[in-house]
Amino acid sequence: RVCVISLHSQWIGFAATGMRVCVLLGAFAFGYDEKRAIAFANLAGAAYCGAASLQKWSCGSKCSEDVTDVQVCKGDTTQAFVGKWDGSCVASFEGTSNIKSLIRDLEFVKAGTSWPGCENCNVHDGFLKEWNSLSSCVKKSLTAIGCPAGTDIYTTGHSLGAAVDGLAMMDLSTAGWGIKESYNFGMPRTGDEAFAASFNSKFGDRFFRVTHHKDPVPHLPPHNVTGIHWHFEHVDPEIFYDGEVSQGFSECTVPEDTQCAGEYWDVPIDALFLDDHLDYMGVKTSVFGCESGNETYVV
Repeated sequence: RVCVISLHSQWIGFAATGMRVCVLLGAFAFGYDEKRAIAFANLAGAAYCGAASLQKWSCGSKCSEDVTDVQVCKGDTTQAFVGKWDGSCVASFEGTSNIKSLIRDLEFVKAGTSWPGCENCNVHDGFLKEWNSLSSCVKKSLTAIGCPAGTDIYTTGHSLGAAVDGLAMMDLSTAGWGIKESYNFGMPRTGDEAFAASFNSKFGDRFFRVTHHKDPVPHLPPHNVTGIHWHFEHVDPEIFYDGEVSQGFSECTVPEDTQCAGEYWDVPIDALFLDDHLDYMGVKTSVFGCESGNETYVV
């Protein structure tokens, strides 16, 4: 575990306690970039806003990044948008609008299915269905705005949208797109050990899975319940905030590490902490904070 405290100064030093090393950093962290994470959190949060406001890129503070040529794709239960950003294109995937329902579904429904997009892998059936409902539109929209296959793109998502983004990254990569950088927030376990291993081998140097305190969603679907191993496993690395952004973060590269979000593995108890799921990097990762006025949120 590496514990990092963000400071607005140059290198200060480090302190070690037992096997834990806490590094005090200046303007940047090794690999993980907190300013980038905040930018991606805004993009992930914006995906919850109405299609009209996204196309005009006028959804409030979550539309603070300089994004143009936005196109919106509608899936079975969520939406995604693509647009031009930071010299390339970005795809952002909306999460569910009913968090409690998602927790109930993922706590008890553990359906896994094979997927041609990842050889010898199993992924969550519901997440795959949602990506399949968005896939064609996302690929066509990326091409339409000047980012066809062969282009390096950015991706992001929150909650269910983070899981869909994980599948999208694998599928888009196979179809010829390059994944330049991706930050996901409050991501549930998306596939089995084989999926996690394949994902990590492809994107481990440009992907960050951000978790927040007692957010219950990263603990779903269950990894191990009453001695039964369900084989769902997280992708890495994990960037864990146990409090406010200013209080620093920990980075873990071992799945289910109790030094990161794995410390709070008890979903029934963690379900009381939905606020931790709805706030990432100080951004409202839900329809809250959207200013178009036509979104619906169900707790």
